Amino acid sequence: MPSSVEIVEPGRYDYDLTVEFPSVYIPEHTLPEFRNTDAYETTRRRYASGQFDLTEHVVRSLIRDHFVRKACEDLVGDLVTVTVTRFELTPVTA
Repeated sequence: MPSSVEIVEPGRYDYDLTVEFPSVYIPEHTLPEFRNTDAYETTRRRYASGQFDLTEHVVRSLIRDHFVRKACEDLVGDLVTVTVTRFELTPVTA
């Protein structure tokens, strides 16, 4: 069954984004010789929010993907799998 495509109308919007990605945590002040043994895998989160003006009709997933790329641009070379856990668009009124 094909999924429906949500089109966002032109206007001013607030957005809130949360993404998660796997990472390795090394405790602060770990001596260099213990960095590998003290490191452990974890999940990190990043948050982004703001406001933007949309001048034409756009598919919602393209807007989401734009903000995910912007929030995670430093991770691109690391081939990290980023999971979007929250993406909200709210029209700005007034």
